Amino acid sequence: MRASERRLEAASANVANVSTPGYKRQISFADLLGASGAGGADSVDTLLTHIRADMAQGKLAATGNPLDIAISGDGMFALRNGNEIVYSRQGQFHLAADGSVTTAQGLVLQQAGGGDLTLDHAAVTIAADGSVTDAGQAVGKIALFASPAGSAADPIGGSMFRMSGGAAEEVASPQLRQGMVEASNVSIGDEMISMMAALRQAESGAKLAQTWDDLLGRAITNFSGSGQ
Repeated sequence: MRASERRLEAASANVANVSTPGYKRQISFADLLGASGAGGADSVDTLLTHIRADMAQGKLAATGNPLDIAISGDGMFALRNGNEIVYSRQGQFHLAADGSVTTAQGLVLQQAGGGDLTLDHAAVTIAADGSVTDAGQAVGKIALFASPAGSAADPIGGSMFRMSGGAAEEVASPQLRQGMVEASNVSIGDEMISMMAALRQAESGAKLAQTWDDLLGRAITNFSGSGQ
């Protein structure tokens, strides 16, 4: 029943973010292992209740905005949120008053090697490898990052992630697409199926609990009646 509740929460979050660029569908860890054919020594509780992100590629759509950047393949943008670095594949940026490149929420895009990316204006060229040039002059480079080997990125709301296994690793061969955005990889049909399956699972769990209570009650009654 706890697993069903977690699956319903994940499906609800997915439906709410179906239009969020760069959003990655949340699925139960057990479903993720089942889809990949993997296994391991994880506890039953972890398998049933832990939620992970499905990092499958979303569709790319052209916008024509020079500061819209889509990722094709692996990696995430590094974004500064105050003193913390978080990660996301949501690549809709704009130029702030101080020249920094930020998301709509005010998170600042980071350069390769660290530091805020700042520009004089938005009309720059961004190459596939992340190099940023203005009238042919290099003005910065955008790096992409991935989770350390053996770990995964933990969703922290919307399209944002935190690296749980330590420092993020820079992607050796990033593939960026200027003037495009990556759509959410959520399918409403899949989420409806997941919700119905979770509800059926919850109903089965409730019936099992009720049956157990009935059997326990009968056992107590029988023992009491026999004087044992």
